[in-house]
Amino acid sequence: MKNWVLQVDEQTWALEPFKKLLDRDKTKEKEKALKDMLVIYYYCDIVSDYDYITNLEDRIAEIKKDLMLPEKWVIDPVLQVAMDFYIERSTSIIGNLYKGASKSANDIANHLSKTEALLSERDDKDKPVYTINSITSALKQVPGIMRDLKAAEKEIIKEKNEVEGKKKGSRTMGMFEDGLE
Repeated sequence: MKNWVLQVDEQTWALEPFKKLLDRDKTKEKEKALKDMLVIYYYCDIVSDYDYITNLEDRIAEIKKDLMLPEKWVIDPVLQVAMDFYIERSTSIIGNLYKGASKSANDIANHLSKTEALLSERDDKDKPVYTINSITSALKQVPGIMRDLKAAEKEIIKEKNEVEGKKKGSRTMGMFEDGLE
């Protein structure tokens, strides 16, 4: 950000998917293309403040609301290609592991949030499928899951910070190894 306006590196605009976003924007200050780039970052980047929203429809709805995009706004094919391109070029092995761990933790949280239904679920012999002991046993594992997930999140942030503005060996950093800048 510079003077409260998103700045996108010129090299980024040279890449075909992003160039298409820029070229189709006929506004003088390229506000639409810059909003598209914000959508890409918030929707796709692993350290985005919206990454915790695992339901992608809910995530885009929240981003749309917060960026004050028009009610009829949708991800069109040009933007989708740019988003896919960003994800493909910015995801590391560590990032993939973190995403998988986050999804698993979220699935566990969703499962445990249905305690009443779990306790009332019966098998074909009318015996409880889940008991209070099985649920409390699972709850005892939650602090460890939280601790491990927080450590993984710190590793992702550390990885992003390590590569920001640095070189890997003798080659220059990849364009998306430090996010959209």
